[in-house]
Order: sequence, then C-alpha cells, then structure tokens
Amino acid sequence: MSAKISVAVFATLIAMTAGELALINLSLSASVIVTSLIGLAGVKASLIAIFFQDLKDEPRALSSVLLVGLGIAMLLMIITFLQVHPVHL
Repeated sequence: MSAKISVAVFATLIAMTAGELALINLSLSASVIVTSLIGLAGVKASLIAIFFQDLKDEPRALSSVLLVGLGIAMLLMIITFLQVHPVHL
C-alpha cells in the first residue's frame, strides 16, 4: 500500500473522529446521536480492517466473512440500543 493511501485513510479517520465529537455537541435526540456514533464506529473499524490490517489483500471469501461479521455485530449493537432506549414516534 502506498504512503498516499495510508495518509488519506488516516486523515479520513481523523476527520470522522472530529465529526463524532461535533455530533455529540449537536442538539439532537440521544437515539439519533448514539445510532450515528455506532454507524461511524463501524465505518471506522471497516477502514482500519481493510487498509491497515491488509484485509484488502486477502482472498475475497475471507474478507467477506470478516466484513459480514462486523455488519452483524453492528446490527446487534443497534438492536440492543433500541431495546434499552425505545424510540417513541
């Protein structure tokens, strides 16, 4: 992997972290903030796995299994959050 790609991914991770910090200070409901933070955390974890753990160089089947597992873990976290903090429409 080239240094330009590594720096670009690292800059993206820093920008996403800054976005998370800015999101906390917005006057949104707790449900929206927490769900957004969980989603951003999943995207950041995917970027780290793909680029810094060289997952993109692994066979497609292994990459798919790991990313599907990450997606399922995110879905379970969101479901758990919604059960603990129900959304009232």
